[in-house]
Amino acid sequence: MSGWQEYTLGDIVDIKHGYAFGGEFFSETPTTDILVTPGNFKIGGGFKSSKLKYYNGVIPNDYILSCGDIIVTMTDLSKQADTLGYSAKVPNDPEKTFLHNQRIGLLKFKDKSFDKDFIYWLLRAEHYQKFVAGSATGATVKHSSPSRIRAFKFKAPTSNVLRKKIAKTLSNYDDLIENNLKRIKLLEESARLTYEEWFVRFRIDGKKLEIDAESGLPFGWEKRKLVSLCVNFTDGTHDSPNQVDGIDSYYLITGKHLASNQIDFSTAYKISESDFLKISKRSGLRRNDILFSNIGTLGHVAMVGKFIEFSCKNVFIFRPLKDVNCYLFEFLKYEQNKNNFIAQSSGSTQKFISLQFMRSFETALAPVTILHEFNKVVSGMYAQIDNLQDQNQLLKEARDILLPRLMTGMIDTDDMDIAV
Repeated sequence: MSGWQEYTLGDIVDIKHGYAFGGEFFSETPTTDILVTPGNFKIGGGFKSSKLKYYNGVIPNDYILSCGDIIVTMTDLSKQADTLGYSAKVPNDPEKTFLHNQRIGLLKFKDKSFDKDFIYWLLRAEHYQKFVAGSATGATVKHSSPSRIRAFKFKAPTSNVLRKKIAKTLSNYDDLIENNLKRIKLLEESARLTYEEWFVRFRIDGKKLEIDAESGLPFGWEKRKLVSLCVNFTDGTHDSPNQVDGIDSYYLITGKHLASNQIDFSTAYKISESDFLKISKRSGLRRNDILFSNIGTLGHVAMVGKFIEFSCKNVFIFRPLKDVNCYLFEFLKYEQNKNNFIAQSSGSTQKFISLQFMRSFETALAPVTILHEFNKVVSGMYAQIDNLQDQNQLLKEARDILLPRLMTGMIDTDDMDIAV
């Protein structure tokens, strides 16, 4: 690798510790002040906005993060320490203030000539993360420190132009992924507004439905069990199969793997074929099945799309009647309905919604002809969402293949035609 040389991370950056914000000011009610925690880091790096921790107290000025700041996580609760040391960038969200919490490191560049984005991607590379995880302390909770992270040695081009090209190549993938996520959000919002218009405001095709004064519902609507819209309704396995590694293993999905209304296979557990076959009779999945988390993390929802063999635990499994899957999915996603389920949950240390409760739950349902019509209207939106999610999966795979090769000089960057 001519034109590359070895560097020590500590020669380029310092890492600033975060502030121990008082627990008494942590808020269950959403605020505009967000405490950045290790839970905001994806496996493989990058910022995760699906689980925010809110703060409602005095904020020291020196611990307010800026858009684009590069941060690293120095604590990991998982056995594998699979997010420890990875980097993320503070999002561009003018409506939120992101706070530099303890156990989060903020990169401060000493060498201003070194491209910041190159370092950001370096800190998302597997060989770097293995170095940090390998030197971690702690048994159940893994810890790293600024000094351990700064000790990492790596090779990089001596030319900052080439460093910029490498970073830009990888960032272009993330930009495409982010653009697709914005399009997905718009489509989801359009489906939600259609649901709200039809089934909350009782307006279909712009016309207000005639209301029965006695029931308070449109004529033809009636209170029925929600599960009457299902061919089958059950919950996931009650077993606790051992986790395994390997390309032949099968996925086990729990409530915490349902993020942003889709299944996050990148963080899912893997189990053996024998365990999968043992539990799949109860919790095997089919396309258009709807998953709803019912233990611990309540109310997360996802619909099974492209077929991947997996089983699930700590979730309800709704198998809808033909052509009502879109309605049932939107019903379970709708914030008011989710809050209603959560408010009626049981348990003290760990909240849960019982199978018996959900089986007996009744709600106002439109005639099935209207549910079918709703399916026709929004199914095209769902198809676009599926397509964009598939695109994103391919983009992530391509980016993750390129990342180690670019960062270790396996791919010649001299002739790369990338504007920087």
